[in-house]
Amino acid sequence: MSLIQKHYLKEFIKTLCIISIGVSFIFSIVGLIDKMSEFMAHNPPISLLLLYVFFGLPVYLNYLLPVSALFSSLFVFSRAMQRLEIVAIKSAGARMRSIVSPFIVLGIILTLIGFLIGEILSPKSFKKLHNLRNKIVNKTTSYALKEGVLYMRGKDGSVIRIALYLPELRTCKGISIFRIDEEGFREKIEAPSAQWTEKGWVLENASITNIKDGTVVNKRELLLMEIDSPEIFQSDIWKSEEMTITELLRYKERLNNAGFKNMKLDVEISSRLTYSFVNLIMLMLGMSLTLSAGKVTGVLFQSQHTGSTTHNNVLTAGIGVLISLLYWFGYTFFLSLGYTGAVPPFIAPVIVPALFFLFSLYLYNQIQE
Repeated sequence: MSLIQKHYLKEFIKTLCIISIGVSFIFSIVGLIDKMSEFMAHNPPISLLLLYVFFGLPVYLNYLLPVSALFSSLFVFSRAMQRLEIVAIKSAGARMRSIVSPFIVLGIILTLIGFLIGEILSPKSFKKLHNLRNKIVNKTTSYALKEGVLYMRGKDGSVIRIALYLPELRTCKGISIFRIDEEGFREKIEAPSAQWTEKGWVLENASITNIKDGTVVNKRELLLMEIDSPEIFQSDIWKSEEMTITELLRYKERLNNAGFKNMKLDVEISSRLTYSFVNLIMLMLGMSLTLSAGKVTGVLFQSQHTGSTTHNNVLTAGIGVLISLLYWFGYTFFLSLGYTGAVPPFIAPVIVPALFFLFSLYLYNQIQE
């Protein structure tokens, strides 16, 4: 690797760290400020508030890393254009695509880092934030959630297991209740489903087993008062962005076994599988857009030779914002089409990244040697 390549890689990595970590830190503080009205009523110690900011960093970093890669590549190479470094490199006989080829490798590395952040750090941080919030507001929970399976204690001390909870329908699937007395397990209640009503949870086709004598009583409907209303635990039910791909796939399997088809979940799984590749796409796009010799880039970047530094930085930032907006508007538009079934769920999240990748690949091939 040449000194020129090392120089630009160093500049890129330094800019990337400043933008991604710095902006993530700001967003994490803003997230804490948004919760302060709720937190301050409980006089939390500073240490818990600092931890709340700390665990918010991976969550926002997961979203901001692709945008940071775009801005970093735009800033690094637009400054090189402004200082006529690219002209000097070409005049020395160097091949520009060979000079910037390490950035493709770096983009692949960023893709792997983004995948690890999205699948390991971000979900764990989401769960830590939930626990910290409960600790700060002194909220005690009588339930636990593991891979979408809900375990809780009933109002009468019974042990309750819910295999699948559907928040949108306020429905439980695969519910088991173990009633306990001083001698141990007294009664077991099982039902394939339960629906929340104004009176409470209504179990459908419930079977009641007396543990002592083994008798079984079947009831078409059984009103259950031991379980709290959904509002008590619904805020802590994991959202799709808080789960790993493995957890999403297991949740999808349970939905399918229960006879439910959730197109939104299919879209989420596909988007999670492809999201980390946006880091490579945005890096290539920012680099290629700056260095290619097209008419657009000629007007936008080569004219920076005569502009002031402040003006050029503002122009570069504006281009980055415009590209980001175009990407995310298009991306969310196709996601919404996937949610409604207008576009196949597993195809919808891939369309915009694929188009941007092809465009960045085209611009990369336009870089003059």
